[in-house]
Amino acid sequence: MHKIWGSIVFALVIASQAQALTLKYIGETSIVTGAEFDGTTIGGLSGITYVDGILNAVSDDKGRYGEPRFYQFDFKADNKSISLIPKSVTYLKGLRKEGHRKAFMDAEGLVALPGGDFLISSEGNNDSKPRSMPRVLRVGADGKWKSDLTMPDKYLPERTGLQSKGVQNNGSLEGLSATRDGKFVFTCLEAPLTQDIDMETETDGVIVRILKFEDRGAQRGYFTPASEFAYRVAPYNDNQIGREVFKGVSEILALSDNKVIVLERGARLHGKGWKYTVSLYVADLTKATDTLSMVKLADHKYTLAEKTKLVDFETDLVKERGKKDIQNFEALTFGPTLPDGRRTLLVMSDNNFSKSEVTELLVFAIEGE
Repeated sequence: MHKIWGSIVFALVIASQAQALTLKYIGETSIVTGAEFDGTTIGGLSGITYVDGILNAVSDDKGRYGEPRFYQFDFKADNKSISLIPKSVTYLKGLRKEGHRKAFMDAEGLVALPGGDFLISSEGNNDSKPRSMPRVLRVGADGKWKSDLTMPDKYLPERTGLQSKGVQNNGSLEGLSATRDGKFVFTCLEAPLTQDIDMETETDGVIVRILKFEDRGAQRGYFTPASEFAYRVAPYNDNQIGREVFKGVSEILALSDNKVIVLERGARLHGKGWKYTVSLYVADLTKATDTLSMVKLADHKYTLAEKTKLVDFETDLVKERGKKDIQNFEALTFGPTLPDGRRTLLVMSDNNFSKSEVTELLVFAIEGE
């Protein structure tokens, strides 16, 4: 099912450029929570990538509803209609074990490489004993594991004992994207590294790291860490709905080798529960300090990535979406080209397999940049 609403234009003037990036809301569609396909429950869709009419979506199912997998949907969108129809499901197989233990997957990001392979980011699990490491793995179109990208040591928590470094639990590799030519891959943390936690600056916006890989190998797809940049998440913003208590990065999307769209997702207390908050920004990494060699940011001087707000779902989409609750948006990808030649931006939510949440897919037309 789908809903088409009126349109709104958001203009973003990118620093030092005359050209503006513009988004025009086209419409949306949704998947009913509990929907089943090919013996699986569709849900937890936390990373998406679009290729030739097919929207691939990875589930962050950690085994409760099935094995690690990603779906293929037939997807079409124009100015009049949007359709999202499940076509097939691909299971991950042959995953590299962690010692003698079965590989743990908490899949959050999904990227299609030009050669047909996929990259998938997994958050790991700091609660397991020993800890399960965050990883970015490369799989074939059939889901068969091929290799892992090498993660800098500072991202990896100690396997046992007191943690003093590495990713925070459930605040790890949420964002994953690649440039169109596949030469560069970006991943982004949802929350600061353990050694970067500074509670005194949390209300000013926490600082997370954007890690950039480059294909430097003789064989296509041999990615190594090339650089890294510090990015400050927007500070908490309380309003009449409630007090914001969390905010982090849930996805990124590469515009070029030095600019990315950043999806910031938060939560604010509301009555006995909470409401999600979502904003899109453009981050320009051109003038940011390369922090790859910095184990702990507080020990160094550095320049943050420049950022400019693109759209706030809470305030800028009221005309188009009414008073609908904002869902748990976690996924971004460029979609199909519209009949008038404009590309589309797709934004999808993860329903957490919860009856109180919905899988929604919003479609924007892109102009500029």
